[in-house]
Order: sequence, then C-alpha cells, then structure tokens
Amino acid sequence: MIKNILRQHIGDIALFMYSVINMLFILKYGLRFLPLSQCILLIIFYFVCIVSIKHFVQKIEKGYSIVWSILSVLFVSLIVIQCYIDPYQIQVDRWSAIHNFIKYLFDGLYPYAAQTHLGGYGSPFPVWQLFHIPFYILGNVGLSIAFVSVLFTYAVYTAFDIKTACLALLFLLLSPAYVYEVLTRSDMLTNFLLVCTVVILLHKHHILLSEHWLSLAVMCGFIMSTRFSAIIPLIVYFFNDYIRSKWLVRLLFPCIVLTVFALTFLPFLLWNSDMLLFFEYNPFVLQSRQGHLSDFIIFIPLGIYYSLTWNKNMMRYMFNVAIILIVLVVVTFVHNMYLNDNWNELFDSAYDITYLDMSLPFLILLMNDGYLANRSSFTIAGSGSNHINA
Repeated sequence: MIKNILRQHIGDIALFMYSVINMLFILKYGLRFLPLSQCILLIIFYFVCIVSIKHFVQKIEKGYSIVWSILSVLFVSLIVIQCYIDPYQIQVDRWSAIHNFIKYLFDGLYPYAAQTHLGGYGSPFPVWQLFHIPFYILGNVGLSIAFVSVLFTYAVYTAFDIKTACLALLFLLLSPAYVYEVLTRSDMLTNFLLVCTVVILLHKHHILLSEHWLSLAVMCGFIMSTRFSAIIPLIVYFFNDYIRSKWLVRLLFPCIVLTVFALTFLPFLLWNSDMLLFFEYNPFVLQSRQGHLSDFIIFIPLGIYYSLTWNKNMMRYMFNVAIILIVLVVVTFVHNMYLNDNWNELFDSAYDITYLDMSLPFLILLMNDGYLANRSSFTIAGSGSNHINA
C-alpha cells in the first residue's frame, strides 16, 4: 500500500518536502525582520503560490520560449544583485572560506591556514577549492552557483525536454533557499547541483560501472574531494551495480576512490602535514564535527536499503537520495539538540539549515513528475523504455 501511494504521489511528496525546506528559510530569516504573525502569513502565501503554479504549468503546452526568456531575465537579475552586495557585510563565510584559500595559494602561503572574513577556517576539500579558481580570477567565487545552475538546467534540457528544464529553473528561482545561497555566495547548493548534473548525464549516456569502473572510481574520488556528503548520491547510484560486480572490481573500486581522494591532499600534506592533519580546525574536523559515530547505526542501514531499492527507476532514485540527505541532517540536528539540551533553538546559528539544501536538486526533479500533465513524457532522451517516472 505504501509503495503504491509513493508511486502515485511521489511528485506531491517532493512538493511537500521542497515547501517545508523553503518555509523553514522564510521563518528563520524572516523572523530577523518581521514579527511571527507576518512570517506565518508569508509562509502561507508562499505555499499557495507553489501549489497554484502546478495548475498553471499543466495548462501550458506552447510558448516555452517566452517562459524561458522570463526565467533567464530573473536569473541574470539575481546574479547581478549578488555582484552588487558587499560580501564582507554578509554574516556567512562560505564564500571567503574559498576566496581566502585561493588567495593564500596564489600568495605562496599555506591555504588551509587562511581564515575567513568572520575568523573561521575553510572546510571545503581541495578539488572544490580548485574548481573555484576561474571564478576567483573573475573576482567573485560566488559566480560558481550561476555556472553550475546553467550546467544543471542544460543537462536537464538535454536529458529530458525544454518543459522539464523550464520547471527545474523555475523551482530554483522560486526557492528562498536558492535565493539565499546566491545572495550570500554560499557553495552548499552549488556542490549538489553539480553532483545531480553528473548523475543525470551518467544515466542519460548509460555509463555503467561494469564497463567504466576505473574512470568512474577516479571521478568518485574527485567528487569526494569536494565534501564528504557529495559522494552520497553516487554511492546510492552505483551501489547496486557494485555489489553485483566481479570480486576484483569490488576490491579495487573503493581502493581507487580513496586513493584518488587521498592524492588530492598530497600537495598540502607535503606542504604542512601538521596543519593538515593535527590542526584543531583542519578540513576533516570541520566537515565531520557536527556528526556522531553512533548516528551511523541509522545512516548505514538506511543508506543500504535506499541504495538497493531504486531499481534503475530514476524517480525512485531521486526520492531515495533526497530522503537520505534530509534524514542525515535531521538526525544530526536532533542528536545535537539532545546533547546540548536546547530543543527550542532550531534557528540558532549552531544549526545551519542550509544543509537541507543538499536535497533540493533531487526534489526539484521529483516535482516535475507531479507538475507535468503527461507523466509518461518525463523520460531520459534516447533511453527507450527508461522512464524516469515511478
């Protein structure tokens, strides 16, 4: 029964989760400027708008060039606004964790010793830092979200169709969480838009682990060297094929992933091993300090179950990944609240709800299933019977 409900209403479930995440953003940051009553009214208005768009979208069959033009103007306008905001006045230092790292690197100083403009230290891993060098040269590392958003939208367009791509961009722009990420030059959502893009292209081109395990292992190692959690969607995607592979592949694949991951740190290890490994605020500590080993009692069985149950059904895959990423954040928050005995402090700075943004690219693609009038049209281009709908 539950399986049937999931199959029939997966788009609506995604809409609900997408709405809850964005309403949390409205509440958390709206309360800094508005009374609670007005924030609640704003949340209700937002939810009504999102639900109403569903009926509007289902009636559109033509004129997508106009919709595309409008969305493009809104997207460019948002990026222009980002460029005019003084990042040093923003109380978010994800951008300067990248900017100052690259600045130190170019100045010949040990990069992981660089402090952010708020006095913290950078947690992104080497590949993610180096990925931002072109944007640093342009003078704004926050432009990476614009680049990856275009890449994500284009991948959706080539894998599906223009209608799906329009919806993907629309729901990005309608997301307060996305707007927040753009304006604060944060990189969390950027990272997962990129990973989601990689998964879309892997599925579109039928790149199988059995045929390309070596190159895929190298790719996974590089993606793992952006941030730990970025590897989760790829573990879910490849796990089923991995456990059915030859024993040599099962042995070598994780070894190569970890070796590539380690090699990305080798220059920094040789540069200053004490700072990289034993510094109180090294990137490994910063990326894992909010989690607890005991939580893996939940995470590992959950991850294995959801990795084994999507059965090449991409809608189910998107749902499973979104659930894992959301549970990862929720369990960590609840555990920390229990340990600190501060159940009423969800909106405290200690609990960064931007971690929920990790699930948004997958939820947005899930929402297409509920918003498109013809569910069977939501397929991977050129994939024959490989429907993405549940």
